[in-house]
Amino acid sequence: MTDRVCRWLRAVDASGLERTFDEAFEAVDMYFHEPPWFRALLALVEPALQASMEPNAPSADFTTLLTRLQLRLGAPLPPSLIGFWELRARSPQWRILFDTLVSPEMFAPSAYLDSHCYGPEKYRLSMARVGNSIRPVHESLDYEYVEWFDDAAEAERATATTWRNFRVGDGVMLDPAVACSLIQIASDHGEWVELVSDWRDDAGEAPVFRAGDDYEGYADLLGTSLPQWLGLEVDATMARLVTPDRATDVASGASLLGSA
Repeated sequence: MTDRVCRWLRAVDASGLERTFDEAFEAVDMYFHEPPWFRALLALVEPALQASMEPNAPSADFTTLLTRLQLRLGAPLPPSLIGFWELRARSPQWRILFDTLVSPEMFAPSAYLDSHCYGPEKYRLSMARVGNSIRPVHESLDYEYVEWFDDAAEAERATATTWRNFRVGDGVMLDPAVACSLIQIASDHGEWVELVSDWRDDAGEAPVFRAGDDYEGYADLLGTSLPQWLGLEVDATMARLVTPDRATDVASGASLLGSA
């Protein structure tokens, strides 16, 4: 996943699209606020790539935190989520690079342990707290939603046995039974990104969905795993920054991404 981002930025650099990138960046609300944006991102590439290639050696504090989170969830965490959190904590360059190119705000694992009025046995990891923002997303599958799900067409219902029939981008109704297994990993202006931990595959990975206040109960399938979603999120960001009529100039990057 890190290599994918680095290839994108190097392809932009090799194709002479730095100015195009910076001009597009002015209209995007992201991490950096002062130009030159592209050069600032490119400077993070080597440190981020190096950090991603280093042996995974989480600190004792990180290991303790993971234990607490898994106990709260009542199930193993997806391996890619653990790796994502660990790398963000260990490498500031990696964290800045991805926080800049992924539009939703990603939550740190400590955000699930903040004190609030909800009992951990109820919300588990379906709610994170950042500042004064609290949104227990398990409630989005509660109350009248249960009736909406029952009334929905069978072809729109995602359950443990049917969710793999859907494609990335499909809008589905999530089975209310998974409410407490949701892991809210990011938020974005009235929307949230969540993993359904009950639907882990043989490798322990879980699908990613986006829902929100204006989704009328539906959730969009973003990826069958966290790495797939993050890769597609970066693709979407780069596509916005490199204008379509110049996109052929980064054919090397596009071909690499197509095989990723």
